[in-house]
Amino acid sequence: MIIEMGTLGLKLAQAIGPKLAEIGFKEAMKKFNPSDFEKACIFGIKTADKTHELFYPCAQGVVEDFLKTFLAGAAFSELLKPFNNLGTPQVEFLVAAFNATVAENKRIQDRFMPEKLEGWLDVFARTYFEKTNCYLSFQVAKADYFKQVANWFDDVKFAGIAVEGQEIEKSEKLAQIFVMPDVLEDVNTHISLDIEELEAGKNLQLLQRESRSGRKFLASQLLNQNRSHKFVLLGAPGSGKTTLLSFFAVMLAQNYPEKLGWDAERDCLPILIKIRDFARLSDINLLDYARQFAEKTMSVKRLPEGFFEYWLADGRAMILLDGLDEVVEESKRYAVVQQIENFLGQYHQNLAIITSRPAGYKRDFFNSSEFEHYQLQLLDDAKVDEFIDHWYDSRVRDPAEAQRRKDSITKALNENDRIKLLARNPLLLTIIALIHRYQAVLPRARHKLYEKAVETLLKCWDANKKITEQSSFKCLDADDLRRLMEILAYWIHTQGSTDNPEGGTLIAKDDLLEQLTQNIKTKKEVDLSKARQEARRFVNFIQQRTGLLNEQGQDLYAFVHKTFQEYLCAQEIGYQADDEDDFEIVLNHIRENLHDAHWREVLLLLIAQQKPKKAAKAMRAILAANSEYEEWLHRDLFFAGSCLAENIKELKVVDSSLTVEILEKLVELEVRGEKQVGDRVRSQVFQILCSMNETEFEVQTLQLLKAKGVDGNRLWRYQAELGEKEAAISSLLLRLEDGNENVHFSAAFALSRFGNASETVISALLLGLEDGNEWVRARAVFALSRLENASEAVISALLLRLENGDNTVRRLAAKALGNLGNASEVVISALLLRLEDGDQNVRISAAQALGNLENASEAVISALLLRLEDGDQNVRISAAQALGNLENASEAVISALLLRLEDGDQNVRISAAQALGNLENASEAVISALLLRLEDGDQNVRISAAQALGNLENASEAVISALLLRLEDGDQNVRISAAQALSRLGNGSESVISALLLRLEDGDNTVRGSAAQALSRLENASEAVISALLLRLEDGDDSVRGSAAKALGNLGNASESVISALLLRLEDEDNSVRYSAAFALGRLGNASETLINALLLSLEDEDNSVRYSAASALGNLGNASESVISALLLCLEDRDDFVVHYSAAAEALGKLGLKSSDVLPAVAQWIDRHQDTAYVGSGIDVLCDLVASQGN
Repeated sequence: MIIEMGTLGLKLAQAIGPKLAEIGFKEAMKKFNPSDFEKACIFGIKTADKTHELFYPCAQGVVEDFLKTFLAGAAFSELLKPFNNLGTPQVEFLVAAFNATVAENKRIQDRFMPEKLEGWLDVFARTYFEKTNCYLSFQVAKADYFKQVANWFDDVKFAGIAVEGQEIEKSEKLAQIFVMPDVLEDVNTHISLDIEELEAGKNLQLLQRESRSGRKFLASQLLNQNRSHKFVLLGAPGSGKTTLLSFFAVMLAQNYPEKLGWDAERDCLPILIKIRDFARLSDINLLDYARQFAEKTMSVKRLPEGFFEYWLADGRAMILLDGLDEVVEESKRYAVVQQIENFLGQYHQNLAIITSRPAGYKRDFFNSSEFEHYQLQLLDDAKVDEFIDHWYDSRVRDPAEAQRRKDSITKALNENDRIKLLARNPLLLTIIALIHRYQAVLPRARHKLYEKAVETLLKCWDANKKITEQSSFKCLDADDLRRLMEILAYWIHTQGSTDNPEGGTLIAKDDLLEQLTQNIKTKKEVDLSKARQEARRFVNFIQQRTGLLNEQGQDLYAFVHKTFQEYLCAQEIGYQADDEDDFEIVLNHIRENLHDAHWREVLLLLIAQQKPKKAAKAMRAILAANSEYEEWLHRDLFFAGSCLAENIKELKVVDSSLTVEILEKLVELEVRGEKQVGDRVRSQVFQILCSMNETEFEVQTLQLLKAKGVDGNRLWRYQAELGEKEAAISSLLLRLEDGNENVHFSAAFALSRFGNASETVISALLLGLEDGNEWVRARAVFALSRLENASEAVISALLLRLENGDNTVRRLAAKALGNLGNASEVVISALLLRLEDGDQNVRISAAQALGNLENASEAVISALLLRLEDGDQNVRISAAQALGNLENASEAVISALLLRLEDGDQNVRISAAQALGNLENASEAVISALLLRLEDGDQNVRISAAQALGNLENASEAVISALLLRLEDGDQNVRISAAQALSRLGNGSESVISALLLRLEDGDNTVRGSAAQALSRLENASEAVISALLLRLEDGDDSVRGSAAKALGNLGNASESVISALLLRLEDEDNSVRYSAAFALGRLGNASETLINALLLSLEDEDNSVRYSAASALGNLGNASESVISALLLCLEDRDDFVVHYSAAAEALGKLGLKSSDVLPAVAQWIDRHQDTAYVGSGIDVLCDLVASQGN
């Protein structure tokens, strides 16, 4: 008798929760995940069944139901023994419990062999005990692991600086000082369109606008994203990438998942890996490295075998991979990316975050359809204030003194706009806080801030600043420390330009000591032995007293933050040039490393610290570098512009024509437009011109932009960044009242980007809520809802409008509050009052707002439960939807929603079913109620019930049978939902496949298409399925042929018959079928000459979507022949906005360029031939990506 373990597991999972709660098992549950009980039981049954087959063949579900009753009933108390340290369950007791359960279950009587029972239970008990013992050992090991993770990552290294306090002689703790940053969805993430969107007539201009705007929210909300759970987080130097990952790890290790927006009971294991440290070990995988780092570096007690796999296999780990850009060698970085992809593919159900600087990240590293890309945002004014509060509250015990210091640093920032701008970078803000203790006047330049930080750290906070009183140095003095650090930084940094794959950031202890020894020997003229001893003293001093140098694993060292290495490296180059009185030393470093991402910050800091004439000379050398493809990529110009943004004093005085030349060239590129210069180039132009903010060149830049007639939609963005925010706001407020939908939409969106920095914006938008024009009100709500940070003024104003006498104003105010994400007590209380509003539309908006704010407090849940009884059906619908969003699956919520499944209004029943599907409670009561709704008289209720069952992932016999019946429903949409639900449940049994194959013959075309899609999701590529889908390629309905083609592509069967049939569909009369056929062929990996030639013909198809799909397919297939490259380049001339903007041909060329060296020169030649056309920008984008991916 084969026992269905999956079904049994589900039944046990449903039974175990209530049982544990019933007996008060909370203490045991702290050290034991309830799923462990289920897994141990399943493993025990499997093992026992192999040696002692106990049951005779039975009807499906009989044995599984019996075992669930036995294990979660009579045997339960005995099975808890291992978790209470009471040893192995006694076989005698289990035999008695088994027989007692048999006596109450007539269906199982005579269906097992009593003579085998004791042996079967003996094997079961021993195996069960071994497994539970193993799981408990993991929990014990986790406690030690958590302790060491917290110890290792919790010392304050806010953006990398370990700070020892003067008032409190200890390092600060991360939670005391941390400020949660915002992230912005990467606007360059590729948007792929499916044929369904094309058929639906999706507005491409709107899609373009959506793809470029990007969502912005707190970084912690990444952890609760529904769309994906794999992320790439890009951030500038010092933006807090490492600190953010450390905070996530520490909060989990300290058992505070609620501080990350998770349930307090969430069990998740953080695995934080420095990619740089992992990459230096070529013969180890990520999992082995995690174990090695835990045991050898963090001093975790020896971990039991399978420790990390235990959490990873269940999807209960958070994988944090920090600093991809710090793998200096390009080829090594690609190898590491491949290892990461393999690892995350193996444990795909876990949340994963990868960080990198943008300068060291290539667009082809991780597929954006699988890895969502975000940019870590700089701190806004409110977050700067929050950091200052945390900094002084944690470091100064006297509240009055703490407040005095807060006021002092705030005043210093407000008096210096340039420094205030720099303070938005967390590293620089930390440095400012460090320096401000000793220096009232803060330096304005970035390199000056670094200089003061290094000076402060090297002086060890000693009031007398005399290292001789704190150390045992024999021959080194204070000036020597600085010089040695500069020499060391330069030496480490230059290793990144050698063949050493580990070079550039890490240094072995022996190599470090050898370098120091030789320098000390030469510099201080001492013998080798004394120099070596002094070198050891120096390493100890720098590591322990300054925090500039840290041990990064066993016998490996690195600067605590790469920025300090870069600054000191620049200082050393400057010293060499001054010492030799030879500026060519500086120029040679620029020429040799100009577009090497590893050297970018070094060169910027090097040039920024030069005297004006020398800085101008360096910048002219950059402009004259004539780097490869400069006429199209403008990399030399951009670097010179970045130097200008460093705000080098008196540069305009010594060489005014230089600044004019740079700015005019940048503005000229801005004016030429995206299609001529490319999206990549235009984005960099915008970024560099905006970086002139608060520099000597700010006014000059804006004047040039106006004089050249920059597009109005771009000009307001420049005005906002370059000192004319109020003028931009006034212009946009006028546009908000424009009768044209696109004009007032873009104006509303633009105003929302100003955030709470302008009272004028806020006042105007709030007035918009009361406007008589519906469009104005809608856009005002949209803009208010997107404010980057909802200030107290905005919230207070909206709360006042919740009391407005106009129903519409109250409704819109509630809607805006729900979208702003502020779930403070005052907001929640005000919205709860609106649930009692006399107007049903206000109650609806209040319920929706509460659902959006994700506050599942008892007060909110209780109030929404009352609204489920509201006299208005739309209020009941909104309350049900809100409860579904809040993810509170308590007994009270489930019971109330179950009652709504019986509501007299069909739309309420629909919402209740949807909410139950979202809450992931697959209890017997929920499943039974939803099964009843499959018989509802309203077809839309039946649809919602089927969808909910699919979401709940309960693939029991009863659910599968009921859904199979719905495949015969009289309504085609119910049949579609049933097919979709079956595919989501992953049950590929013969009965399910057979039923779906029958639906391929359904009289309704949409049902046939859904059946094809369901079969592809179930990944059953049997001969019967393939044959049936091939028949559907001949279907009379185009949508069915398209679905069959896509299904065949997903199933991966590249047989001759499949390829031939799909090639025929490339000539189908319907464009959507041709699109799907090209898509499928691109998935199957067959790059035969016949297939390639057919796709090349499709590149000339009259329909833009087919051309798009054919280009994508060619990119996937990897054939970089001359004919393919030429044809794809020809596509770049496509005048259709769809193909140009989404640029499938460009992406295909980028993929092929990684495999063939012929692509890049071919693209360059194409650009040369088309440089005067309106579409040449698409080719420049390709060239930009290819050059970046090849590290040129």
